Amino acid sequence: MTSRRKFIVTALSATGAMACLPSCSSEPGADSYETVADRTWRHGKLAVGDQAAVLHELVRYATLAPSSHNTQCWKFRLEDGAISILPDLSRRCPAVDPDDHHLFVSLGCAAENLSQAALANGLINKKGRSELKNRRIQL
Repeated sequence: MTSRRKFIVTALSATGAMACLPSCSSEPGADSYETVADRTWRHGKLAVGDQAAVLHELVRYATLAPSSHNTQCWKFRLEDGAISILPDLSRRCPAVDPDDHHLFVSLGCAAENLSQAALANGLINKKGRSELKNRRIQL
């Protein structure tokens, strides 16, 4: 049987050994946390001529939105000059959100990020419209 003292000493030594690890990745050429964070949170100008690249970049901004229980419960559909946001019902949390209220609030957060990114890049004016059709948001 393990005594309390032996457990604490073992746990502290394991924690100290883990602190010596250089990173979470075992790959020798893995990017550092700072590099990955900079790539994720980068801000820059959108590629004006390439409409597909612009839509993908706007979707990237939309995915940075908060979501209920960090479920990221959205799907994006790229159409001719439009982005549709659809709920990903496979990521529902019925135990804590039985009526999907939080799921649709998360979609609203993604839609807000998307519209703010489009507004910041001059792609829509302040009177942009959003429609709720067939359980999807279209900006």
